[in-house]
Amino acid sequence: MKKIFSGLLLALSATVGWSAAAEAGTFYVSTARGELGTIDDTTGQYTRLYSTPRFTDIALDPNGNLWGIDFYSLYSVDLNTGITRYVGELGDSLNGLGFSTDGSLYGTGRNKFYSLDLNTGRASTLASIFAFASSGDIVFDAARDLFWATSSSSIGDILLTIARDGTSTRIGSIGFRNVYGLAFDDRGTLLGYTDNGVQLALDLNTGAGTALRNISGLNGYIWGAASKPDATAPKPVSTPEPSAIAGLIVLSALLRRKQVKV
Repeated sequence: MKKIFSGLLLALSATVGWSAAAEAGTFYVSTARGELGTIDDTTGQYTRLYSTPRFTDIALDPNGNLWGIDFYSLYSVDLNTGITRYVGELGDSLNGLGFSTDGSLYGTGRNKFYSLDLNTGRASTLASIFAFASSGDIVFDAARDLFWATSSSSIGDILLTIARDGTSTRIGSIGFRNVYGLAFDDRGTLLGYTDNGVQLALDLNTGAGTALRNISGLNGYIWGAASKPDATAPKPVSTPEPSAIAGLIVLSALLRRKQVKV
């Protein structure tokens, strides 16, 4: 009887999403040595793919195409061949890059927030943000329709949000410096990457960073990270529906009654 009950519990728990295991994810990163590679977020292993310009940041568009900037220019990268195509001059110095889900490209540099022209590379200023010093990445949150960004600080980088019109909100101190890469995993967790390869989980309410692991296999400092702009909605993995809980309670009671009669 216990085996039957356990089997029913497992089957029911599978239907309501009682799984604490993280879904596998792979992120692209750029390094100070002019490399493009991937990081497996379940193992923390870096794999080199191609040599590229020294991208200060990279971003994936909604179609999975990769783009990069090197402070002053915009490029696209063919992920199948590694061929880098020069798009054009930015017209200013940028170190943060990110796509929204509609395919619009945005960037940050110093205290400014920009929109970028994909045909010419030209950056147009949308806003100057008070007390903001772009640390090096932005990532789009489709569920909230805004960007997350990091700002440099002598006591640790600051996490903030930036709306598409440039309106910003300070969230709080990350507790780590040089957080140059941001990416969302498949469960909606915001990950940060320090330049020396520490992977962080960032609290969206407080900004606080928790060290998860050291990235292995790196050959140079991390300068940027990229994840798809639509992979951001948190997925419920540990909280079952009330009706499911009630069903389990009833099922448990019935099975215990049968067990007493046997």
